[in-house]
Amino acid sequence: MIFFTENLNNKLNIFVNTIDNKILKKFTIGFYQLLNKEINHNIDIEELLRFLEKTTSIRNEVLKSTPSEEIAFFLTYIAHMYASIMMIEKSLDFYKESINIRENLLEIKSLATAENYQGMGVVYEQSEAFDSALVYYQKALALRKELSYVQNNLLIAESYSRLALVYYHLEYYKLALGYIEETIRIRERLLPSEHVLLENSYYNYKQIYKETQPHKDYLRIIIEPVYQVIGAIISRIVTFK
Repeated sequence: MIFFTENLNNKLNIFVNTIDNKILKKFTIGFYQLLNKEINHNIDIEELLRFLEKTTSIRNEVLKSTPSEEIAFFLTYIAHMYASIMMIEKSLDFYKESINIRENLLEIKSLATAENYQGMGVVYEQSEAFDSALVYYQKALALRKELSYVQNNLLIAESYSRLALVYYHLEYYKLALGYIEETIRIRERLLPSEHVLLENSYYNYKQIYKETQPHKDYLRIIIEPVYQVIGAIISRIVTFK
């Protein structure tokens, strides 16, 4: 059976036809239409929330289906969308359900699960729960290292970069410096020199490096010569008397 929906381009139609779950088909179409509105600046937060509420309402029905990568993928997308509007608890809830499907029901190790851990880390970092962010960034890094054929890749560099920023916020500056140096080492090898990710890494390196240097007492540097001059003047006055 050919699944046809108006306004879907051919590539998306092909993708939709590969989805077995009818609910996920509807979600994919709705998500695409919502995305088009966002691209054209015709969407507001209320419309996005209405879409997410509809999606949340069918979650239980989706979870009754046979566990599949499709369903895990669906849950991850909803988690991302809730994270984008800072609805923290709902975002974390969907991330955890996606991880549960892959790890416990499908019993697979996947880079997609590492992405979920990374997403959870971002959510915690944005809400300034840095200790929790650290836990999930470390989980993402460990899984990415375990499943990657090439150990120095951009996903691992992303994990290093995130860890560097969290350690910076926690004021573990030497650890932060080590991670940002690893980030730069990988990105310099794999990215063109003008790439925005490299520029960001260099900027972050400068900020972190500053904090590893001994802080000078600038107030004392400014005031001490003044005291010396005042002292000299008083000494002359005393001598003159």
